[in-house]
Amino acid sequence: MNRFLIVILTLTCFPFNVSSFPVKNNQDKSEVTASRIPAEESFFLVNINSFSSEEASDEAMVDDQIQNITISFAGDCTIGSDDSYRGHTFHKVYRDVNDPAYFFQGVSSIFKNDDYTFINLEGTFTNETRKAEKEFRYRGPPEYSEILKKGSIEGVSLANNHTLDYLQSGYNETVRVLNEWSIDYTNEDTYFIKEIKGSKIGFLGYKGWSREKKSNELLVKHVKEMREQGVHFIVANYHWGDMYSYIPNTQQKKMAHFAVDNGVDLVIGHHPHVLQGMEIYKGKTIVYSLGNFCYGGKMNPQDKDTVIFQQLITFDVSKNEIIETNCRIIPASISSRTDINNFQPIIAEGEEAERILLKYKALSENLN
Repeated sequence: MNRFLIVILTLTCFPFNVSSFPVKNNQDKSEVTASRIPAEESFFLVNINSFSSEEASDEAMVDDQIQNITISFAGDCTIGSDDSYRGHTFHKVYRDVNDPAYFFQGVSSIFKNDDYTFINLEGTFTNETRKAEKEFRYRGPPEYSEILKKGSIEGVSLANNHTLDYLQSGYNETVRVLNEWSIDYTNEDTYFIKEIKGSKIGFLGYKGWSREKKSNELLVKHVKEMREQGVHFIVANYHWGDMYSYIPNTQQKKMAHFAVDNGVDLVIGHHPHVLQGMEIYKGKTIVYSLGNFCYGGKMNPQDKDTVIFQQLITFDVSKNEIIETNCRIIPASISSRTDINNFQPIIAEGEEAERILLKYKALSENLN
């Protein structure tokens, strides 16, 4: 069973056919509109089926064979910066705060209380000095990996355009460091399966652009292998799309639909550095772009809006099957300061939460 669930702060439903007004997105390039949410009602729910969350909760309480699983997904995380950056950089903040837990402490209430947290790791953990020939090369020293551990990050995608910023040796060191901290990773040929409360969850990671054909071929192969290993739920993570575009391009839609058509249960997208909406396609959720999150790649992005996407799975251990899937959207900002990026994402509250939710709702309405 499937439904589309969006949450900000409280548990109140509201109708969609209400007044419309512009929603600012902190960029001059685009403006979206969305239906107004009454201030006292900061929750909305769109049912794809009639299954009740109250029924699911009651069922879980009376039957310990029913397990509720929460997996959180966040956007682009650059735990470091480019060597050319000066002044207010990720490295300076790291030295000033002298606390690896600082960076994710604003979202710790979410990540520490879920069952698994997954991000796009956009950069490297390496001491390598040889660099790729490109404009931006992101890295943090290996000790920065503790930031992920302190932040309750359990899994990452390395399938992105900054994985090889410090060449193969930089990538190899990054993988070694992640393994040392028991942080899972996926990257094209490499996938992993995580057993959570009895359910096997598969994580894939691919790239778009010129890699579309290769990614599609790998996906078909990997989905088949995962199903043969008894995986119940498959997540495909993609690095794709156009920078700073709020609208997914034709390739993104084509690849996402291909993934669902070939057995993927959830598609998560990265790279545009701004939010793109979510689509329900054949009963499956496609999240085209989660935007930035803990992002050391830019000192003060105009658009600091982001969201945490949570996949909710109800798993029947006795039947060895998923009996319900929901999703939850938590509006957030990439910085706890509005005047600069302090690399500390926080959960949005009040009017800011309402604004981000409305913006995300509008971006999603255009896709459904």
